[in-house]
Amino acid sequence: MRRQIIISLAAAVILGMSVASAQQNGIDSALYEVERLYESGSYVNAEVEARRLLDDPLLTDAARVQAEKWIAFSLVAQGRNPAARERFMNCFRLDPAFSLDPLLTSPKIMAVYNDAKNRMAEEIAARESSKTSNGTLVSRKITFRTILFPGYEQLYQRLSVKGYAFLGAGIAALGSAVTFELLRSSAKEDYLAAALPDEISSKYDTYNSYHKARNYSLVAFALIYLASEIDVFFFSEETTISITPSHSNSSGISLSLRVVF
Repeated sequence: MRRQIIISLAAAVILGMSVASAQQNGIDSALYEVERLYESGSYVNAEVEARRLLDDPLLTDAARVQAEKWIAFSLVAQGRNPAARERFMNCFRLDPAFSLDPLLTSPKIMAVYNDAKNRMAEEIAARESSKTSNGTLVSRKITFRTILFPGYEQLYQRLSVKGYAFLGAGIAALGSAVTFELLRSSAKEDYLAAALPDEISSKYDTYNSYHKARNYSLVAFALIYLASEIDVFFFSEETTISITPSHSNSSGISLSLRVVF
């Protein structure tokens, strides 16, 4: 019995890891295709494919930076420098340490990159100044994805480590629950079909073990789901909770919470 439980749990964990691995392989292939299109001079196609890749909510921060970079490169090649600058700024928002090699990058692209870097520095300075002046503590956003599955919101917010941790744990717990439910149903039929007292007792013990294991798995999934919700609302870097001084005639501060759909 214990061996079957371990096998079922291992299968659920492997399933979660396989899903994540397949997702990463697909992303790597898509990025390679974008680079190939750009290098071959198909700038519009490279831009389109990179934009399509950005629609994937499970895209990691590193892959998202690469997609934004290729869009910026393609836009510069098309003479659309202002749009390219915004894409470079997105790269800085995702990875403040984002950089290009000036020896391997064309001067036209480096000019737009440096412009974006300077504007990003100004944006950060203005944001810090605004926080200091109006008392805002946090300005973050939550989407409907937080209620769909553990880790989905974190991945959408590009918090890859926490996102995949919650997603993997959720898949493992839910997969275990489904596995034990199937085993429980089969064991129940065997238990009801048993005729001899010893056989009835043995079949019932097996059925009861699967029944408990299923319930434990469901409880584990519920706890993982709850932990994911708590993380989104209280610890995520994308939660919109702001505290500002009240500008009405009343004293005190105002608290606002915004959930974006």
